[in-house]
Amino acid sequence: MLGDTVRETMQPLVPTYTLPDDRYAVVVNANAGRVTPRLARRLRSVVPAHRLHLTESPEHAEQVVQHCVEQEVGTIFAGGGDGTIVGVINSLNRLQTDAPLPRVGVLRLGTGNALARWLGSGQPMRDLLRWQGGMVHRAVPVSMVETEGDWFPFGGLGQDAAVLNDYNALKSEHAHQPWWPLLKGVSGYFAAALLKTIPQWLGRERPRVTVTNLGAPASRVGPDGVETGPPIPTGGVLYQGSCSMLGVATTPLLGYGMRMFPHATRRAGRFQLRILDTSPLQSLRHLPAAWKGTLDTPRLTDLYADRVRVVFDTAMPWQLAGEAQGYRRELTFGIAEMPITLVGQA
Repeated sequence: MLGDTVRETMQPLVPTYTLPDDRYAVVVNANAGRVTPRLARRLRSVVPAHRLHLTESPEHAEQVVQHCVEQEVGTIFAGGGDGTIVGVINSLNRLQTDAPLPRVGVLRLGTGNALARWLGSGQPMRDLLRWQGGMVHRAVPVSMVETEGDWFPFGGLGQDAAVLNDYNALKSEHAHQPWWPLLKGVSGYFAAALLKTIPQWLGRERPRVTVTNLGAPASRVGPDGVETGPPIPTGGVLYQGSCSMLGVATTPLLGYGMRMFPHATRRAGRFQLRILDTSPLQSLRHLPAAWKGTLDTPRLTDLYADRVRVVFDTAMPWQLAGEAQGYRRELTFGIAEMPITLVGQA
């Protein structure tokens, strides 16, 4: 009976639709790779000067977001990679205001562009002109995951974060070499995985992790996204064993469209917790299925939960929305107090 009650209250995330208005602002990370002087000129030709903000640093962006809220802006279009989008979201989180938070529109100006791909964002100038033209847009209320005071839609510890670290190291080593353009983007991540991550992880024993449920009853999830077995109560152990990757998400995609969390939007107020216990070579073999969102192996554990404590036996590389965050041995993940409405193309 308890399991039925819990499952009835966790409805899928349902997008709505919204008509544009003039209460908007555009906040663009001037340091993003795709923000060229030419693009800046084009933005200035389309967006009124008092609505366009080219930010030079996270601190500058936070000041701009605060100004937008004070001016009662209804929608802030954020331009940059996933890290820039999440930076705007966290600036809103830190404002501690009782006023309704602006919606966050996503302009595709990054590299991996997980959120932009999911929301259907395309060429930034076209998307802004569609808004100014009064075209209907999709509005998706997304519950963010929270840890260490930060809000984010996806993050992970383990092999995925290790590849990101190794890609950053590869970029530092070869950025000024003539062949570097061949290693940017997806090809660079594959090179980092093959040259650095896989050799390093082949020679080590997989870490062990204990995941404890700190929230409402959690559920194990089958390949079809449907709960299986009895709910796991507060205080129950969700998983204990070896682990190569542990991720949490309320949106389905990682960078470049990898559908690593196919069930993340199936239950509002819950995140998908995904745990993999695979060797580096097994992970490589499973990559095509993981990319399509069809991964199914006995070494995969999926759950719906709203608050968990994760404790590894060793410090693990940690990435938040595709940005390297160093190493962590323990983290608590929970659903943030209020959802953020993301705006994309209808």
